[in-house]
Amino acid sequence: MEQELIELLLVAKKALSTGQTICAQANTLSQESERYVEIIEKTWPKILFVNNHILVQLSTLERVREFLVLKTEEARNCIKDRETTLAEVTIELENIFEVLRQSDIDEDILRVNDERNMHKTAETKNTLFHHIDDQAVLDLQRRADDEIVEIESLYNSLVTMTKALSSTISDLASLQETSLSISLDEPASSFANEKARIQEDEISKMADILTSLTNHYDQLGEATRLCQSQPEACKQLDITVLQDDHDHIPDILEDLRESLEVVESESEEIRVRMQVYSSVKEELIKVLTQLEQFGAPGGQAEAICDKVVNAEAELKEHEYNLDNFFKQLASLAEWYRSYASSYNHLILEVERRRKIQEKQEKLQEELLESFEEAYNDERQERLKWFKEHGQYLPQALCPFIFDPPTKLSVTMEQTAERLPDLSKSSLQKAMTQVQRTEPWKDRLK
Repeated sequence: MEQELIELLLVAKKALSTGQTICAQANTLSQESERYVEIIEKTWPKILFVNNHILVQLSTLERVREFLVLKTEEARNCIKDRETTLAEVTIELENIFEVLRQSDIDEDILRVNDERNMHKTAETKNTLFHHIDDQAVLDLQRRADDEIVEIESLYNSLVTMTKALSSTISDLASLQETSLSISLDEPASSFANEKARIQEDEISKMADILTSLTNHYDQLGEATRLCQSQPEACKQLDITVLQDDHDHIPDILEDLRESLEVVESESEEIRVRMQVYSSVKEELIKVLTQLEQFGAPGGQAEAICDKVVNAEAELKEHEYNLDNFFKQLASLAEWYRSYASSYNHLILEVERRRKIQEKQEKLQEELLESFEEAYNDERQERLKWFKEHGQYLPQALCPFIFDPPTKLSVTMEQTAERLPDLSKSSLQKAMTQVQRTEPWKDRLK
């Protein structure tokens, strides 16, 4: 029996040594896990801080992008509105010009002008259009169109900036999403606590198993020493329980190895999680660094803001210039409408003056005829008196009595030159236009 106990003792010693080695490995892994957990718990708040800072920065960039979109839309609407206004005033002016082109000047007005040698040119100006400076209108239209082209250039610049900023935001957001390969919904402490609990449970089980192996070894040692010191008592010793424990040693060692595998597995998970967290932190810091470089003084964000401010100022200047040009064009349109209308009044005024001139000439003729008749009557009366009385009187007695009678005449202070004899078609057209626009007036009455 002593030999059997020695054999059992050797097996128990080896099993205990193996168990101690396995438990030592488990303790080493547990200590490593504690370091990993400590790193995780320090890294986790950094991840949250950096990620939140990235989200804030991305949100700020998104607001800048929305502001850019707003300014781009303002520029686009400005172009649309100003192009519409320019088209409307251009059509209005072209319609007025067409009216002026079709407004022929009365032929007798042209003849009278030639007679008076006024405005003689190689080109016959026989329509109202020939007497306006349409080049001034064309210059204003060209300048207005140039202003719109400048606004279109600003618009294209804003569109390019918006697309570039959108691309930058999208790229950084993708980097942030790619870098964040873990869920932030579950706190790191939950994972660490769970893994630590599993390891503690397994190590506690392993400690119990190691204790049982130690007890088994101690019991075999006591039994062996008893047999060696008291051979007679050894014969009566019951080692059935020790033999049963011996038979379970392989299973016990297998349980230890399985627990070690669990501890190794959990430790590996913690290590991997620690590496993942460290990697996530580093990648997020890279994203944040790019964001900070983007928003740093002298960076792209500042350049974008400067460009937007300059574009806004330029847009206001172009809008002011366009409004000024449109006012001038509208004023010219109103002027040319009044010009066309005034020509109709000119026709009526010429006709009115011609009639007045006829009345004055007739009145002059009547007065001259009346004066001549009065003169002749007075002359006959004096001749009669002379025959009856004057021939008997010496001239020296009363010389003035022989003076001829006074002869009256009509003198016009300013002789009117010939006025045009307007055609019936010109008069009728002018009358129709005036009555259409000013029905309460009748200039020929």
